[in-house]
Amino acid sequence: MFNRQSYLDKLIQAKDSDFVKVLTGVRRCGKSTLLMLYKDWLLERGVEENQVIEISYERMENEPLKDGHRLHAYLRERIPGQKRVYLLIDEAQEIQGWAKVINSLKVTFNADIYVTGSNSSLFSGEYLTYLSGRYIEIKVYPLSFREFLEFKQYDTVNNLEQHYQEYLRSGSFPAVNLVEDENLIRTINQGLFDSIFSRDIISRGEIREIGGFYKVAKFVFDNIGNSLSTNKIANTLRSEGSKISHDTVDNYLMLMCNAYILYQCSRYDIRGKELLRTNGKYYIVDMGLRNQLIGYKSSNMGHDLENIVFLELIRRGYQVFVGKNGTAEIDFIAERSETKMYIQVSLSVMDEQTKEREFKAFEKITDNYPKWLITMDRLDMSQNGILHKNVFDFLLEE
Repeated sequence: MFNRQSYLDKLIQAKDSDFVKVLTGVRRCGKSTLLMLYKDWLLERGVEENQVIEISYERMENEPLKDGHRLHAYLRERIPGQKRVYLLIDEAQEIQGWAKVINSLKVTFNADIYVTGSNSSLFSGEYLTYLSGRYIEIKVYPLSFREFLEFKQYDTVNNLEQHYQEYLRSGSFPAVNLVEDENLIRTINQGLFDSIFSRDIISRGEIREIGGFYKVAKFVFDNIGNSLSTNKIANTLRSEGSKISHDTVDNYLMLMCNAYILYQCSRYDIRGKELLRTNGKYYIVDMGLRNQLIGYKSSNMGHDLENIVFLELIRRGYQVFVGKNGTAEIDFIAERSETKMYIQVSLSVMDEQTKEREFKAFEKITDNYPKWLITMDRLDMSQNGILHKNVFDFLLEE
Protein backbone atom coordinates (compact mmCIF):
# COMPACT_ATOMS: atom_id res chain seq x y z
CA MET A 1 0.00 0.00 0.00
CA PHE A 2 1.48 3.34 -1.10
CA ASN A 3 2.02 5.60 1.91
CA ARG A 4 0.72 9.09 1.13
CA GLN A 5 2.42 10.61 4.13
CA SER A 6 1.28 14.21 3.71
CA TYR A 7 -2.38 13.18 3.94
CA LEU A 8 -1.72 10.67 6.71
CA ASP A 9 0.00 13.41 8.72
CA LYS A 10 -3.16 15.53 8.52
CA LEU A 11 -5.23 12.68 9.97
CA ILE A 12 -2.66 12.10 12.71
CA GLN A 13 -2.59 15.80 13.62
CA ALA A 14 -6.40 15.82 13.90
CA LYS A 15 -6.59 12.61 15.98
CA ASP A 16 -8.89 12.81 19.01
CA SER A 17 -9.88 16.40 18.25
CA ASP A 18 -13.53 17.24 18.83
CA PHE A 19 -14.22 17.43 15.09
CA VAL A 20 -15.49 14.94 12.54
CA LYS A 21 -12.72 14.42 10.00
CA VAL A 22 -14.14 14.46 6.46
CA LEU A 23 -11.95 13.27 3.57
CA THR A 24 -13.28 14.60 0.27
CA GLY A 25 -12.23 14.10 -3.32
CA VAL A 26 -13.08 12.48 -6.62
CA ARG A 27 -14.07 8.81 -6.47
CA ARG A 28 -11.10 6.37 -6.48
CA CYS A 29 -8.47 9.01 -5.71
CA GLY A 30 -7.27 7.12 -2.62
CA LYS A 31 -9.54 8.14 0.27
CA SER A 32 -10.39 4.54 1.27
CA THR A 33 -6.72 3.56 1.20
CA LEU A 34 -5.93 6.49 3.50
CA LEU A 35 -8.45 5.18 6.02
CA MET A 36 -6.73 1.77 5.86
CA LEU A 37 -3.31 3.38 6.34
CA TYR A 38 -4.66 5.32 9.29
CA LYS A 39 -6.13 2.15 10.81
CA ASP A 40 -2.71 0.48 10.53
CA TRP A 41 -1.11 3.52 12.17
CA LEU A 42 -3.58 3.33 15.09
CA LEU A 43 -3.01 -0.40 15.62
CA GLU A 44 0.77 0.03 15.52
CA ARG A 45 0.44 2.52 18.38
CA GLY A 46 -1.49 0.27 20.73
CA VAL A 47 -5.12 0.90 19.81
CA GLU A 48 -6.93 -2.45 20.09
CA GLU A 49 -8.55 -4.07 17.06
CA ASN A 50 -12.06 -3.84 18.53
CA GLN A 51 -11.59 -0.09 19.05
CA VAL A 52 -11.39 0.52 15.29
CA ILE A 53 -14.72 0.09 13.49
CA GLU A 54 -14.79 0.26 9.69
CA ILE A 55 -17.94 0.64 7.62
CA SER A 56 -17.66 0.85 3.84
CA TYR A 57 -20.80 1.62 1.86
CA GLU A 58 -19.08 0.18 -1.19
CA ARG A 59 -19.76 -3.26 0.35
CA MET A 60 -23.11 -4.94 -0.25
CA GLU A 61 -23.37 -6.30 3.30
CA ASN A 62 -23.52 -2.74 4.65
CA GLU A 63 -26.55 -1.78 2.55
CA PRO A 64 -28.95 -2.04 5.55
CA LEU A 65 -26.72 0.36 7.51
CA LYS A 66 -27.66 3.22 5.18
CA ASP A 67 -30.60 3.61 7.55
CA GLY A 68 -29.49 5.78 10.45
CA HIS A 69 -31.45 3.87 13.11
CA ARG A 70 -29.98 0.55 12.01
CA LEU A 71 -26.50 2.07 12.01
CA HIS A 72 -27.01 3.24 15.60
CA ALA A 73 -28.19 -0.20 16.69
CA TYR A 74 -25.27 -1.88 14.93
CA LEU A 75 -22.74 0.39 16.63
CA ARG A 76 -24.29 -0.13 20.06
CA GLU A 77 -23.52 -3.83 19.63
CA ARG A 78 -20.00 -3.23 18.29
CA ILE A 79 -18.74 -0.54 20.65
CA PRO A 80 -17.09 -1.99 23.79
CA GLY A 81 -18.62 -0.11 26.73
CA GLN A 82 -17.36 3.43 27.19
CA LYS A 83 -14.01 2.70 25.57
CA ARG A 84 -12.76 5.23 23.02
CA VAL A 85 -13.40 3.97 19.47
CA TYR A 86 -12.22 5.13 16.07
CA LEU A 87 -15.06 5.06 13.57
CA LEU A 88 -14.00 4.97 9.90
CA ILE A 89 -16.93 5.38 7.47
CA ASP A 90 -16.27 5.15 3.73
CA GLU A 91 -18.65 7.00 1.36
CA ALA A 92 -20.76 8.45 4.18
CA GLN A 93 -23.06 10.29 1.77
CA GLU A 94 -24.80 6.92 1.21
CA ILE A 95 -26.32 7.18 4.71
CA GLN A 96 -29.80 8.67 4.59
CA GLY A 97 -29.48 12.11 6.17
CA TRP A 98 -25.79 11.41 6.70
CA ALA A 99 -24.83 14.63 8.53
CA LYS A 100 -27.62 14.32 11.09
CA VAL A 101 -26.68 10.68 11.69
CA ILE A 102 -22.94 11.42 12.02
CA ASN A 103 -23.65 14.26 14.46
CA SER A 104 -25.83 11.90 16.51
CA LEU A 105 -23.04 9.28 16.56
CA LYS A 106 -20.65 11.97 17.76
CA VAL A 107 -22.99 12.89 20.63
CA THR A 108 -23.96 9.32 21.56
CA PHE A 109 -20.65 7.45 21.51
CA ASN A 110 -17.12 8.07 22.75
CA ALA A 111 -15.93 8.06 19.16
CA ASP A 112 -13.33 9.78 17.02
CA ILE A 113 -15.08 9.86 13.64
CA TYR A 114 -13.55 9.83 10.15
CA VAL A 115 -15.67 9.78 6.99
CA THR A 116 -15.03 9.97 3.26
CA GLY A 117 -17.23 11.51 0.59
CA SER A 118 -17.08 11.84 -3.19
CA ASN A 119 -19.41 14.78 -3.66
CA SER A 120 -19.18 18.37 -2.43
CA SER A 121 -22.97 18.50 -2.08
CA LEU A 122 -22.14 16.82 1.25
CA PHE A 123 -21.63 20.34 2.57
CA SER A 124 -24.66 22.07 1.11
CA GLY A 125 -28.10 23.01 2.40
CA GLU A 126 -29.48 21.21 5.43
CA TYR A 127 -26.31 19.16 5.96
CA LEU A 128 -24.45 22.23 7.17
CA THR A 129 -27.06 22.71 9.91
CA TYR A 130 -25.90 19.54 11.66
CA LEU A 131 -22.14 19.70 11.14
CA SER A 132 -21.43 23.41 10.78
CA GLY A 133 -18.29 24.20 12.76
CA ARG A 134 -17.98 20.56 13.81
CA TYR A 135 -15.91 19.08 11.01
CA ILE A 136 -12.46 19.34 9.46
CA GLU A 137 -12.31 18.83 5.70
CA ILE A 138 -9.20 17.11 4.34
CA LYS A 139 -9.11 17.44 0.56
CA VAL A 140 -7.64 14.42 -1.23
CA TYR A 141 -6.48 14.40 -4.85
CA PRO A 142 -5.14 11.79 -7.27
CA LEU A 143 -1.36 11.39 -7.33
CA SER A 144 0.72 14.54 -7.68
CA PHE A 145 3.66 14.32 -10.09
CA ARG A 146 6.00 13.82 -7.13
CA GLU A 147 3.80 11.02 -5.76
CA PHE A 148 3.54 9.51 -9.25
CA LEU A 149 7.34 9.20 -9.45
CA GLU A 150 7.48 7.62 -5.99
CA PHE A 151 4.54 5.32 -6.77
CA LYS A 152 6.22 4.09 -9.97
CA GLN A 153 9.65 4.02 -8.26
CA TYR A 154 11.05 6.32 -10.92
CA ASP A 155 14.20 8.40 -10.61
CA THR A 156 13.37 11.95 -9.49
CA VAL A 157 16.36 13.39 -11.37
CA ASN A 158 16.63 11.72 -14.78
CA ASN A 159 14.10 11.26 -17.61
CA LEU A 160 11.62 13.66 -16.03
CA GLU A 161 10.23 14.82 -19.39
CA GLN A 162 9.53 11.20 -20.37
CA HIS A 163 7.85 10.46 -17.03
CA TYR A 164 5.82 13.67 -17.30
CA GLN A 165 4.48 12.57 -20.70
CA GLU A 166 3.43 9.25 -19.18
CA TYR A 167 1.76 11.12 -16.32
CA LEU A 168 -0.23 13.21 -18.82
CA ARG A 169 -1.23 10.25 -21.00
CA SER A 170 -2.07 7.63 -18.38
CA GLY A 171 -3.39 9.90 -15.66
CA SER A 172 -2.87 10.18 -11.94
CA PHE A 173 -5.32 7.73 -10.37
CA PRO A 174 -3.49 5.17 -8.19
CA ALA A 175 -5.24 2.17 -9.81
CA VAL A 176 -4.05 3.19 -13.28
CA ASN A 177 -0.44 3.37 -12.18
CA LEU A 178 -0.39 -0.16 -10.79
CA VAL A 179 -0.18 -1.54 -14.36
CA GLU A 180 2.12 -1.04 -17.36
CA ASP A 181 0.11 -2.39 -20.30
CA GLU A 182 -1.40 0.49 -22.31
CA ASN A 183 -4.57 -1.42 -23.21
CA LEU A 184 -5.14 -2.26 -19.56
CA ILE A 185 -4.51 1.37 -18.61
CA ARG A 186 -7.20 2.47 -21.07
CA THR A 187 -9.58 -0.17 -19.71
CA ILE A 188 -9.05 0.98 -16.13
CA ASN A 189 -9.46 4.63 -17.09
CA GLN A 190 -12.70 3.75 -18.89
CA GLY A 191 -13.96 2.01 -15.76
CA LEU A 192 -13.03 5.01 -13.62
CA PHE A 193 -14.70 7.34 -16.09
CA ASP A 194 -17.91 5.27 -16.21
CA SER A 195 -18.07 4.92 -12.42
CA ILE A 196 -17.54 8.60 -11.68
CA PHE A 197 -19.82 9.90 -14.40
CA SER A 198 -22.64 7.41 -13.96
CA ARG A 199 -22.72 7.32 -10.14
CA ASP A 200 -21.63 10.78 -9.06
CA ILE A 201 -22.98 12.91 -11.88
CA ILE A 202 -25.61 11.32 -14.13
CA SER A 203 -27.42 9.33 -11.43
CA ARG A 204 -27.05 11.88 -8.62
CA GLY A 205 -28.01 14.74 -10.94
CA GLU A 206 -30.91 12.76 -12.44
CA ILE A 207 -29.69 13.62 -15.94
CA ARG A 208 -32.03 12.34 -18.63
CA GLU A 209 -30.42 13.90 -21.71
CA ILE A 210 -27.13 12.00 -21.40
CA GLY A 211 -26.02 12.85 -24.93
CA GLY A 212 -26.34 16.57 -24.21
CA PHE A 213 -24.39 16.19 -20.98
CA TYR A 214 -21.48 14.48 -22.74
CA LYS A 215 -21.38 17.25 -25.35
CA VAL A 216 -20.94 19.81 -22.57
CA ALA A 217 -18.30 17.67 -20.85
CA LYS A 218 -16.37 17.20 -24.10
CA PHE A 219 -16.46 20.93 -24.86
CA VAL A 220 -15.16 21.88 -21.41
CA PHE A 221 -12.50 19.15 -21.39
CA ASP A 222 -11.30 20.36 -24.79
CA ASN A 223 -11.10 23.95 -23.52
CA ILE A 224 -9.20 23.48 -20.27
CA GLY A 225 -7.47 26.76 -19.41
CA ASN A 226 -9.58 28.84 -21.79
CA SER A 227 -11.91 31.57 -20.56
CA LEU A 228 -15.41 30.08 -20.57
CA SER A 229 -18.90 31.19 -19.67
CA THR A 230 -22.20 29.34 -19.58
CA ASN A 231 -23.42 31.47 -22.47
CA LYS A 232 -20.37 30.70 -24.59
CA ILE A 233 -20.74 26.95 -24.09
CA ALA A 234 -24.51 26.94 -24.73
CA ASN A 235 -24.25 29.20 -27.78
CA THR A 236 -21.42 27.15 -29.30
CA LEU A 237 -23.29 23.87 -28.84
CA ARG A 238 -26.52 25.37 -30.19
CA SER A 239 -24.67 26.57 -33.28
CA GLU A 240 -23.69 22.92 -33.79
CA GLY A 241 -27.31 21.79 -33.60
CA SER A 242 -27.73 20.96 -29.90
CA LYS A 243 -30.87 22.16 -28.16
CA ILE A 244 -29.46 23.07 -24.78
CA SER A 245 -30.27 25.95 -22.45
CA HIS A 246 -27.90 28.12 -20.46
CA ASP A 247 -29.44 26.82 -17.23
CA THR A 248 -28.83 23.22 -18.27
CA VAL A 249 -25.18 23.95 -19.05
CA ASP A 250 -24.84 25.68 -15.68
CA ASN A 251 -26.32 22.64 -13.94
CA TYR A 252 -23.97 20.23 -15.73
CA LEU A 253 -20.94 22.32 -14.78
CA MET A 254 -22.08 22.42 -11.16
CA LEU A 255 -22.52 18.63 -11.09
CA MET A 256 -19.01 18.06 -12.46
CA CYS A 257 -17.55 20.47 -9.91
CA ASN A 258 -19.53 18.80 -7.10
CA ALA A 259 -18.07 15.43 -8.13
CA TYR A 260 -14.55 16.94 -8.00
CA ILE A 261 -14.04 16.28 -11.73
CA LEU A 262 -13.75 19.97 -12.55
CA TYR A 263 -12.42 22.93 -10.59
CA GLN A 264 -13.58 26.42 -11.41
CA CYS A 265 -10.97 29.17 -11.30
CA SER A 266 -12.74 32.52 -10.96
CA ARG A 267 -11.39 35.81 -12.29
CA TYR A 268 -10.10 38.42 -9.85
CA ASP A 269 -9.73 42.11 -10.66
CA ILE A 270 -6.31 43.07 -9.27
CA ARG A 271 -6.97 46.81 -9.46
CA GLY A 272 -10.54 46.72 -8.17
CA LYS A 273 -9.73 43.98 -5.65
CA GLU A 274 -12.92 42.07 -6.33
CA LEU A 275 -14.04 38.76 -7.77
CA LEU A 276 -15.60 38.90 -11.22
CA ARG A 277 -18.54 36.74 -12.25
CA THR A 278 -17.63 36.49 -15.91
CA ASN A 279 -15.39 34.20 -17.95
CA GLY A 280 -13.63 32.06 -15.40
CA LYS A 281 -11.62 29.00 -16.35
CA TYR A 282 -12.04 25.29 -15.63
CA TYR A 283 -9.37 22.72 -14.84
CA ILE A 284 -9.75 18.95 -14.68
CA VAL A 285 -8.75 16.69 -11.79
CA ASP A 286 -7.02 14.10 -13.99
CA MET A 287 -5.66 14.05 -17.53
CA GLY A 288 -6.41 10.35 -17.99
CA LEU A 289 -10.14 11.04 -17.63
CA ARG A 290 -9.87 13.87 -20.14
CA ASN A 291 -8.03 11.63 -22.59
CA GLN A 292 -10.66 8.93 -22.15
CA LEU A 293 -13.40 11.30 -23.32
CA ILE A 294 -11.71 13.36 -26.04
CA GLY A 295 -8.38 11.61 -26.66
CA TYR A 296 -4.84 12.82 -26.06
CA LYS A 297 -3.81 15.89 -28.07
CA SER A 298 -0.21 17.07 -28.14
CA SER A 299 -1.48 20.49 -29.27
CA ASN A 300 -2.88 21.00 -25.75
CA MET A 301 0.52 20.79 -24.04
CA GLY A 302 0.51 24.43 -22.91
CA HIS A 303 -2.90 24.18 -21.27
CA ASP A 304 -2.00 20.75 -19.86
CA LEU A 305 0.98 22.33 -18.10
CA GLU A 306 -1.25 25.10 -16.78
CA ASN A 307 -3.67 22.44 -15.47
CA ILE A 308 -0.88 20.56 -13.69
CA VAL A 309 0.38 23.77 -12.02
CA PHE A 310 -3.16 24.70 -10.95
CA LEU A 311 -3.70 21.29 -9.33
CA GLU A 312 -0.37 21.47 -7.54
CA LEU A 313 -1.26 24.88 -6.10
CA ILE A 314 -4.61 23.72 -4.71
CA ARG A 315 -2.95 20.56 -3.35
CA ARG A 316 -0.66 22.86 -1.37
CA GLY A 317 -3.66 24.64 0.07
CA TYR A 318 -3.67 27.77 -2.08
CA GLN A 319 -6.85 29.49 -3.18
CA VAL A 320 -6.32 30.18 -6.87
CA PHE A 321 -7.79 32.83 -9.18
CA VAL A 322 -7.23 34.07 -12.72
CA GLY A 323 -5.86 37.61 -12.46
CA LYS A 324 -7.28 40.51 -14.48
CA ASN A 325 -5.17 43.66 -14.51
CA GLY A 326 -6.75 46.14 -16.89
CA THR A 327 -6.50 44.50 -20.30
CA ALA A 328 -3.71 42.15 -19.15
CA GLU A 329 -4.24 38.72 -17.63
CA ILE A 330 -2.18 36.80 -15.09
CA ASP A 331 -2.61 33.03 -15.29
CA PHE A 332 -2.86 32.56 -11.52
CA ILE A 333 -3.09 34.53 -8.31
CA ALA A 334 -2.37 32.04 -5.51
CA GLU A 335 -3.30 32.99 -1.93
CA ARG A 336 -2.75 31.10 1.32
CA SER A 337 -3.03 32.66 4.78
CA GLU A 338 -1.15 35.96 4.51
CA THR A 339 0.87 35.00 1.43
CA LYS A 340 0.15 35.74 -2.21
CA MET A 341 1.92 34.94 -5.50
CA TYR A 342 1.42 35.92 -9.12
CA ILE A 343 2.17 33.10 -11.56
CA GLN A 344 2.52 32.87 -15.33
CA VAL A 345 2.74 29.43 -16.98
CA SER A 346 4.24 28.80 -20.41
CA LEU A 347 5.70 25.74 -22.13
CA SER A 348 8.83 27.70 -23.06
CA VAL A 349 10.13 31.24 -23.27
CA MET A 350 13.15 30.46 -25.41
CA ASP A 351 11.41 32.34 -28.21
CA GLU A 352 12.09 36.05 -27.66
CA GLN A 353 8.54 37.15 -28.51
CA THR A 354 7.02 34.66 -26.06
CA LYS A 355 9.52 35.66 -23.39
CA GLU A 356 8.61 39.33 -23.78
CA ARG A 357 4.88 38.58 -23.60
CA GLU A 358 5.11 36.42 -20.47
CA PHE A 359 7.30 38.83 -18.52
CA LYS A 360 5.23 41.82 -19.65
CA ALA A 361 2.16 40.35 -17.95
CA PHE A 362 3.72 41.28 -14.59
CA GLU A 363 4.60 44.88 -15.51
CA LYS A 364 1.50 46.66 -14.21
CA ILE A 365 1.36 44.81 -10.89
CA THR A 366 2.45 47.40 -8.35
CA ASP A 367 2.59 45.41 -5.11
CA ASN A 368 5.63 43.46 -3.92
CA TYR A 369 4.27 39.94 -3.69
CA PRO A 370 6.40 37.23 -5.40
CA LYS A 371 6.07 36.84 -9.16
CA TRP A 372 6.86 33.48 -10.77
CA LEU A 373 7.18 32.37 -14.37
CA ILE A 374 6.93 28.56 -14.60
CA THR A 375 8.07 26.82 -17.81
CA MET A 376 9.67 23.57 -18.96
CA ASP A 377 12.89 25.42 -19.82
CA ARG A 378 16.05 24.48 -17.93
CA LEU A 379 17.81 27.81 -18.53
CA ASP A 380 17.08 30.32 -15.75
CA MET A 381 15.83 33.61 -17.22
CA SER A 382 14.83 35.35 -13.99
CA GLN A 383 14.81 39.14 -14.35
CA ASN A 384 13.60 42.30 -12.64
CA GLY A 385 12.61 40.43 -9.48
CA ILE A 386 10.54 37.88 -11.42
CA LEU A 387 11.59 34.32 -10.56
CA HIS A 388 11.78 31.91 -13.51
CA LYS A 389 11.18 28.33 -12.29
CA ASN A 390 11.50 25.06 -14.14
CA VAL A 391 8.22 23.17 -13.74
CA PHE A 392 9.92 20.02 -12.43
CA ASP A 393 11.74 22.02 -9.76
CA PHE A 394 8.35 23.46 -8.80
CA LEU A 395 6.50 20.12 -8.79
CA LEU A 396 9.21 18.27 -6.86
CA GLU A 397 9.97 20.85 -4.18
CA GLU A 398 9.08 19.93 -0.60
